[in-house]
Amino acid sequence: MNSSCKLSNLLPANDTLLLNDVYLVLLYATRVPPHLIVSVSGKIFTLSVKGARVDGELSELLTLIRRKNIETVFIRLALPPLFTLEQLKEEIRACTLAYPRADIGIATCLTPIKDFCHSVYDTETKNVNLLFDLLPKLQERNAMKDCYQMNISSSNSFEIKTYEVNDVYEAIRSSSLVMA
Repeated sequence: MNSSCKLSNLLPANDTLLLNDVYLVLLYATRVPPHLIVSVSGKIFTLSVKGARVDGELSELLTLIRRKNIETVFIRLALPPLFTLEQLKEEIRACTLAYPRADIGIATCLTPIKDFCHSVYDTETKNVNLLFDLLPKLQERNAMKDCYQMNISSSNSFEIKTYEVNDVYEAIRSSSLVMA
């Protein structure tokens, strides 16, 4: 059983900051499981049951987050040595497009992010199946920087609810039924 993961020193999100740099975005952060997105210089990359989404606009997502009051956490990731922001966009784009869509037993929204982190931060990803598995690997590499939040009412910390791979598969199955 995976333990929960606590993020401390959450700051209020600021559009100017979010539209720059690299972020791991936990959309619907209080849901089990949250949906994961990578943002690089204001462009978003994610995998869902609808397929791969690359080069989406973070500004549009921020508008949706505000309008629907979606609880969201933004973890700023370090700019790794030898990479430009443009190269990071190319890398996450390639990792995301490597999968046709999120599907049970094939890929989840974490899968391209796990590949991206392995490629640019050299994280060990063999046993990474959930967000709780990835975050400590990023911390080991000093890749996690400031954390920001939108619509989270707690003080300045946030605990990601514990979940299992079956919870992810159930979310994929439920989303697929809605799509049918």
